[in-house]
Amino acid sequence: MTAPSLVLVTPFRQYVSKAKEEGFRVCSIWDPRLESPEYLAVVAQRSDEFILTDFADRDGLRAVIRDAALRLDASYVHHAGREDTMLLAYEVADELGKAANQPSAVHLLNDKLAMRDLLRRHGVSGVRYAAAPSWRDAAPLLDAVELPAVVKPTSLAGSRGVLLLRQRSELAEWGRRLDGYGYRGPVLVEEYLRGQEYSVETISVDGVHHVVGVTHKELGAPPAFVEMGHVHPAPAAARRHAAMGELTVRLLTLAGYRNGPAHTEVIWTAAGPKLVESQARVGGDRIFRLVELATGVDIERAMFAVLAGREPDLAPRHHRVARIGYFAFPAGVLESVSGVVQARDLPYVADLHFPFGVGDALPAVLDSKSRHGYVIVSGDDQAEAARRLAFVQDLVQVDVKAE
Repeated sequence: MTAPSLVLVTPFRQYVSKAKEEGFRVCSIWDPRLESPEYLAVVAQRSDEFILTDFADRDGLRAVIRDAALRLDASYVHHAGREDTMLLAYEVADELGKAANQPSAVHLLNDKLAMRDLLRRHGVSGVRYAAAPSWRDAAPLLDAVELPAVVKPTSLAGSRGVLLLRQRSELAEWGRRLDGYGYRGPVLVEEYLRGQEYSVETISVDGVHHVVGVTHKELGAPPAFVEMGHVHPAPAAARRHAAMGELTVRLLTLAGYRNGPAHTEVIWTAAGPKLVESQARVGGDRIFRLVELATGVDIERAMFAVLAGREPDLAPRHHRVARIGYFAFPAGVLESVSGVVQARDLPYVADLHFPFGVGDALPAVLDSKSRHGYVIVSGDDQAEAARRLAFVQDLVQVDVKAE
């Protein structure tokens, strides 16, 4: 019997392997500008079919996805990564009857303004906000929201363009940053929610939403909100976990989300949990790896079990703590680095990524893309995991010459 086919748009290399482990033949679609040739060579090697195309040509991308899905008689078209083409892929999938979720559900989760409007209509997680067609139209919105306020694009991921605006004079600098990303879309101005930030990791099966766990998020100093570390499970009281999980499930239900993973960010304020944003995908920043190290649950493989029509295995096999810490050294030219090899050899280090060599330029850390690498550790409890992470971060040392 021929295995069912799956068309994956921008799948990470491990996604291809895990989809095949769940019994699928995989056709992967990528834009060669979005990853290195070496990375894409691995994706191609693992895939049954591999297609490169220009994602900037939206009509061309639609045609490529449609052709692959029809030619292979795919069970599903599934978008596995970058949100800028996710809705497009789901629209094609829905046209062909090969969508695990309605495009409207994906839009309501991924688009920050659409999510805010949805919550306002249902009186859930009230947050003061206002929207403008572009950052150049945002100045009048500041009259409606007390400063400091959070300003953000409605559809960029990875902390890009998110800023705590403390005074009006900072608006133009924020706009220049958005222009630097090539972003020309609508923006939000939101009240500044004070409190600890978390993310809720979920898997949905036919509209039933399973909370896999809650992750503690460590943010860099304002005004940017760059995520500099995560801890799973979060060191928070069980009642907080339950309340954040219930709020997340309500959002997913209101959005009409049916199948697969979601990653939802929540801030615990003095008034309780408030929703920040959500994405119809596995959480970034390698949170999936923290969940696996802490509990034994593989969220990524569960995603493909759902598409295969099976109940995913979400039962924890153990109870440990996993942490990721991101490196953020001074910007400049790297003159020396030490401790990387020694750190990688430590038995509790699951992964260490530092992609720079002597002579390379370390960029200023402005968002998730410009961080300088990471280390992942695990321990039997919160204290042990924290000590281990601190030891590695002290062990890795650099000398940087300011440019």
